[in-house]
Amino acid sequence: MITVVGGTYREINDDSLTHEIFGSGFRCCKYLLENNCSVKFHTSGNSEVEKYLNENVNAYNALSFELTPSSELIAFKYSFALDNPSIFPGLSNIKKTSGINIEADDVVAYGLLESDCRINSKRAVYDPQTAITPRKFSEFGTAEELVYIVNMSEASSIAESDDIDKIVEYFFKKEEVTAVIIKNGPYGATLYDGKKRHVIPSYITPQVHKIGSGDIFTASFAYYWMVKGLPIDVSASNASLSTAYFCDLQAYVDVHSLGLTSPYKETIPGDLSLKKIYLAAPFFTLADLILVEKIRNAFLAFGVNIFSPFHEVGLGIDKSVALKDLKGLDDADLVFCMFDHLDSGTLIESGYALATNKTIIGYHRTCNDDKLLMLSPGKLTLFDNLTTAIYHAIWNL
Repeated sequence: MITVVGGTYREINDDSLTHEIFGSGFRCCKYLLENNCSVKFHTSGNSEVEKYLNENVNAYNALSFELTPSSELIAFKYSFALDNPSIFPGLSNIKKTSGINIEADDVVAYGLLESDCRINSKRAVYDPQTAITPRKFSEFGTAEELVYIVNMSEASSIAESDDIDKIVEYFFKKEEVTAVIIKNGPYGATLYDGKKRHVIPSYITPQVHKIGSGDIFTASFAYYWMVKGLPIDVSASNASLSTAYFCDLQAYVDVHSLGLTSPYKETIPGDLSLKKIYLAAPFFTLADLILVEKIRNAFLAFGVNIFSPFHEVGLGIDKSVALKDLKGLDDADLVFCMFDHLDSGTLIESGYALATNKTIIGYHRTCNDDKLLMLSPGKLTLFDNLTTAIYHAIWNL
């Protein structure tokens, strides 16, 4: 049995048109239950959460739960999966519940917004879930063996350093970890086990269902390590492949028991700061500008140089504006196009990219692919999911 503590939240994604109850804690339970692992789930929630969990107890005999009463079901609303979500109620208005106390052999712990917990365990996997003043495991838990799973922002915040050597040293000396895994988005993760550094690959998948992918990595890692008894490095590699299946198919796959090899190509890490993407998109309405800003921010978060004509050149009708845009196109390694409404400027930019043999990643929801027939001889790939399009742009650099 694995004891899981984490949130049960509503998740809304406008780009994928999804409206579900998951949260990191319940999503972890879902992965474990789908792979025949008994789960004791500790979470917080209101009567709607209690009803939802009882329905799942009826579906999964191996699930039991303890619910700490909360006044609301917290909701995360995403315009698309790489955007920062809006949280309802606002963070300052979330009421804290009574504490959650856990004593168990094997624990998977996710950070919660509304609850604090105390954990006494033999083995623990901890995913803090936030880079904004994340709680250190040592502040609320004990474990004979402890594995942290964090992204670089979370790791830097916990260790109060941007230097990777100092970060790793902090986790081993101060948090007394058995291992720490630092995730790196589209380029996999790095595992430090105190002896050596292991590069954990990620995989290029046709679809990228990003929301919950980190939860699945943590859940599947814990499963391989705690249930299957695999070495930490093997568990991390298997977890990455399980996450790829989730991103592509939203499936909860045990790649070890099924003996699966990857149907996906491994990513090849590179220095994204040396690459440049040209963002071709209309920016004449408020809706246009908001979307351009969000896409630009998503690329910047990956460390990519992004040339946005609105930000780099601005508005104007002078010939010099066009020349600056063309210079931006010449310097770009890839052109990312927003084809909705078939803006004339975007079509000219994409045609110029075609003529100069540049890779074009296109996103649209409202036009038919046949409207872009003249671009088809070039290196063009079209997507109707914005997060998937952005990931494929990164993978094509």
